[in-house]
Amino acid sequence: MSQYTPPVILVRTWLQLISLNSEKEARDHAKKMINDNFGSVDLAIIYLEQNQFKKTG
Repeated sequence: MSQYTPPVILVRTWLQLISLNSEKEARDHAKKMINDNFGSVDLAIIYLEQNQFKKTG
């Protein structure tokens, strides 16, 4: 897992790309970004659940 934690909206987008019937390249890239940043889709989902209601700024 990297030190950088992407914004919630970006993680949500990656998860949507994986779950929707999007282009294979887009799905593959989203999976790579999730794995690089979180290690697994499940951990990305947990991150999203824990942070989706927090306000920034």
